[in-house]
Amino acid sequence: MNNQKENVAGKVVVITGASSGLGEATARMLSKLGATVVLGARRFDRLQKLADEINGKGGKAHAVQTDVIDAKQVQNLVDEAVKKFGRIDVILNNAGLMPQSPLEKLRMDDWDKMIDMNIKGVLYGIAAAFPSMKEQKSG
Repeated sequence: MNNQKENVAGKVVVITGASSGLGEATARMLSKLGATVVLGARRFDRLQKLADEINGKGGKAHAVQTDVIDAKQVQNLVDEAVKKFGRIDVILNNAGLMPQSPLEKLRMDDWDKMIDMNIKGVLYGIAAAFPSMKEQKSG
């Protein structure tokens, strides 16, 4: 655990899909290891509750309402991280969904939502974070 802590402590980590599940658990774990976490998700009330919890335990967290299917919102999430903490070391493109309908139902609208979030959302995160990481020569 000490080696993990040395690798994570002081890093600024942006996490999409941070309001529940793996994103929420990862935010708690990274904060415990000394990272600053910038939390993005659609459900701001849950995000803010998590940020308040982390900050209340002596960690550093900032919540930004973000829907990853909107490139401008993802850019805003990364910009907030850089503005508030001076840099971004890691982006964890965690937001995602998996429609629970059989393929034979041909729910193409569900497929489109899944592609927008699971593929485009990841690419929007990369596009938002890459310029800062390139400029700081790390990330």
